[in-house]
Amino acid sequence: MKKTFTITLLGILLFVSCQKQVKKEVVTNETEKKVLITNFTEKIEIAHKKAEFLKHEAIQFDAFIEFGGNEIFNANVTISTNSDIAKITYKNGDEIYVNKENIFVSPSLKDNKGVRFHAYTWGYFFLYPYKLSDKGTKWNYDFKTKETTNNFDVAKLTFEANIGDAPDDWYIVYTNKNTHLLEHVAYIVTAGKTKEAAEKDPHAIKYEDYKMIEEIPFATNWGYYGWNIESGLSDKIGNAKITNIHFVEGFRKDFSIPENYIKK
Repeated sequence: MKKTFTITLLGILLFVSCQKQVKKEVVTNETEKKVLITNFTEKIEIAHKKAEFLKHEAIQFDAFIEFGGNEIFNANVTISTNSDIAKITYKNGDEIYVNKENIFVSPSLKDNKGVRFHAYTWGYFFLYPYKLSDKGTKWNYDFKTKETTNNFDVAKLTFEANIGDAPDDWYIVYTNKNTHLLEHVAYIVTAGKTKEAAEKDPHAIKYEDYKMIEEIPFATNWGYYGWNIESGLSDKIGNAKITNIHFVEGFRKDFSIPENYIKK
């Protein structure tokens, strides 16, 4: 009887120990999950379904962009989900190919000084929720604007030296406190000007009218506004319509730059 009791007691102790271990592992896992999603950028990436987005090879969309009532971009854009290659076909037939840091243009664009800006800017704004953890990104999660009313989560993005065409650019990112989707992003464009000059005229892009494409949210209207650190958004200066959004496969296999296209 004593031997049976000892074995039974030992079994109970082992069971309790195992239950404590399981409970500890569950608590640890839950804690780790909470830690994993407290980061500002990770909340955005989760809200915009970055993991699901990157499962696709490339995405295509039409973009019509105007400032002050003047059309500045009207093209079909196909871009790999990791943004290393892209093809831009304007409505008039002009083309731009992007291969990492190099761009190649159809002969009709050989004298166009704005091709690098157009080659990278609109695709970057479209992919913005998926670019927040790129190499060279530097985040200030403690950054605060001076707006008296600000119902958003906010952080500031800058870049390490020699990252991209404009490493002096910065972005101030506003997100919805509940959904963590992008609301608007203030920014400067230093292309062709100094950082000091660019900071005298910052703008913001407002992401609106989200639509689900294969269960991933995409903003189909972009509003462009003036912006300042004291009061946030000011006058609306432009607008973009993003339509015909869909994923494409085989883009990398079919990506071929015509021999007569000019490197810029």
